[in-house]
Amino acid sequence: MLNNLDQNLQYRRSVMRVMLLLVMVGGATFSVINFYRGLWSLAILEMIFAFFAFFLWRKILYISNFQRWVSIFLLPFFTTMVYAMYVPNTSVSIFVWIIAIPMISYLMMGRVQGFWVSIFFIVSGVSVYHYRFIEGNSVIDIADSLNIILGACLMISLAHVYEVNREKNEERLLELASTDTLTGLANRMKLKENFTLYAEYAKRHKSSLAVAIFDLDYFKKINDEHGHHVGDATLCYIANFIKDRVRKTDLLARFGGEEFVLLIVGSKDQDCYKQVDSLRQQLQDTPFIYDEVTLAMTVSAGIATYGNDGLSLDDLLLKADRRLYLAKDNGRNCVVDGSKESEIKNHN
Repeated sequence: MLNNLDQNLQYRRSVMRVMLLLVMVGGATFSVINFYRGLWSLAILEMIFAFFAFFLWRKILYISNFQRWVSIFLLPFFTTMVYAMYVPNTSVSIFVWIIAIPMISYLMMGRVQGFWVSIFFIVSGVSVYHYRFIEGNSVIDIADSLNIILGACLMISLAHVYEVNREKNEERLLELASTDTLTGLANRMKLKENFTLYAEYAKRHKSSLAVAIFDLDYFKKINDEHGHHVGDATLCYIANFIKDRVRKTDLLARFGGEEFVLLIVGSKDQDCYKQVDSLRQQLQDTPFIYDEVTLAMTVSAGIATYGNDGLSLDDLLLKADRRLYLAKDNGRNCVVDGSKESEIKNHN
């Protein structure tokens, strides 16, 4: 998911670079024209923006604080557009740039900031347009005024609808990309993303964080005896069984095959063990019935804790996986954490 968001930001950077190129060329061209026409203040502003656009054009693909630089450039740029229309002897065609403000704002600033920026500068632009170019109350003037206002409203509406739908589609694609297609649980990508957030929270608030790996015992036997469709139904059953019995603050993900990973937040080591072992016991006591086939299922599990067993997800998964296989070697249908691992090794 994070990679997709990075790609979206890179897309905005590329679009911004194209716009900067146009501003750079257009600003320099209009600056020369307005110097020739004697519009000194406007010509100087346009030349400044041409140089500023050149500066950003060279750095925008990798510059940090991208959104801040977008605002630093666009807000004065839009202000200059409105000012250019206010200056005497400028052409009415400048209003074409005012109409483009909503699309630029939404595309580069997002829905919320883009909306308010569009409203402010469109209202300012329309007001200046009426001050400069609408001189009387004739039918033509009224028609011109209505066309300008309706055209501006249309551009804001189209930009807003486009951005709202783009955000919804992006959220849907990101959700699909982070969801296991069979069980509907989080997949590895979402597991990694959430672990990063949980680890930052645990470190900041000195809270506990544990990683538990569940593995269905004798899953291959279910597939061999009853078929893969029963195996798939079994995995969905286990996914829903565990998900319905964990806290909303915890995250359950399918790790692959018949393995599931549970991130447990804010529980002490002993409480984590009790929670995972309770899930194991409940699953053992609740057979799965599918198409007149009754399946008594058990799981083995290994638990690793943040800090004691590692600081990265890979380290914790490796430690939990080793304890999982220790549980398998110890007869299956049991849970092994740090303390149980020591007991088993001392006993052996």
